[in-house]
Amino acid sequence: MKFQNFKPGKTLSLASALFLDAPNLAREIKDGEFIYVSPLEDKILGAQNLIRCEIGSISYVLALLCKYKPDENGEFEEYFAELDDGFLSGECNVGEEEAAELASWAADARNVVIDASFFAHPDAKTIFRLLEILDLPVVVANADENENFSDFSAEGRGEPNEPRELENFDGAVLYLYRENLSKMEQNSSQTGVVTGGAQFAAAAKLKDGDMATFEARDFSLTAEFRLDSALKGTVALAALNADARNLGYNFKLVRAVKK
Repeated sequence: MKFQNFKPGKTLSLASALFLDAPNLAREIKDGEFIYVSPLEDKILGAQNLIRCEIGSISYVLALLCKYKPDENGEFEEYFAELDDGFLSGECNVGEEEAAELASWAADARNVVIDASFFAHPDAKTIFRLLEILDLPVVVANADENENFSDFSAEGRGEPNEPRELENFDGAVLYLYRENLSKMEQNSSQTGVVTGGAQFAAAAKLKDGDMATFEARDFSLTAEFRLDSALKGTVALAALNADARNLGYNFKLVRAVKK
């Protein structure tokens, strides 16, 4: 599928954390009419226009949007009619009425914003097929100048697969993002910085200043934990020197082992 440059105007953002991954774009979006769907509240976009969804559930959100969007030719009418609205809604935590209103609102959007982590999402093929069916201009928020996603396409052109079962994110979760850390931090023994709120600290059994190794199935990070009482929920923010996109999907359910 083809990806577009951002055009000022009505925008639906499905990106997880623009304030971390593409803050300049977040400010552009905020200047216009917008709604964003994310598991995280964006510090730039604010809470007023947020529809909060479950981690990893964007394929369910897109299935609802495609199901409720105006469909002139009815090509996938039977497929979407067979999808269980209540199940999709319950899994992604976006209400059926809310999704129907969002689909109607987004019908003339100038941009649908995603982030590069969508390419590493476990349900990526379904997500991009649904984006094709939604048929709105798609913008990749944090693509580097030298990256070319224009040749990416969903597998096949028929009906999408049903959204796959969601992964478990009950517990301490990291959201990985790239940041240019200070020289002191780069030269220390840690490989990143983890900042989380009280709920994350309780889930990870950590306190402010603890050094810990955060372990997932496909990931390990040693860092100092920094408590930020302004952050809510069990998701902490992990700033990395390395490109987080090379580490798979940005959300990682982790076990914290104190050093």
